[in-house]
Amino acid sequence: MSLNRFLILLLTVVALAGCQAVTTSSADVAPSASAPSTIVHDPELIERGAKVFKYRCAACHSLDTSKSQFFGPHLANLIDRPLGQVEGYQFPEYLNDYTHIVWDEATLAQWIETPQQMIPDMCMPYMGLPNPADREALLTYLKYGQQLRNSP
Repeated sequence: MSLNRFLILLLTVVALAGCQAVTTSSADVAPSASAPSTIVHDPELIERGAKVFKYRCAACHSLDTSKSQFFGPHLANLIDRPLGQVEGYQFPEYLNDYTHIVWDEATLAQWIETPQQMIPDMCMPYMGLPNPADREALLTYLKYGQQLRNSP
């Protein structure tokens, strides 16, 4: 295991050590009516986003719904999903204060850039993506990457 992977794993374990789990149900959150998509289906951007995801997200998350028991929940079909709503995954109890958040494109873009401003003390080591091109690529991958994974 490389030193970088070890450090990421260590930071993740330390960050999660203080989290308290709670299970929520989709009945607890009202669905959101989202605006028309601003994310363009661009294969090159999706490919770049896959690389950003691999190096910035995949240590804890997956786009595979059968892998939601990593350190974090799966991110499949994330756009327009209420925060804290992944069946079988237990979210920290303090997230009950944020059940009004729905991961629409604008909210997700804000989260990717500055997560700690949206939800202070979030139980994860992710501190945001400062590069606008990386953010755009990651958003595009989160929106369209699962479609590519499921295509023949």
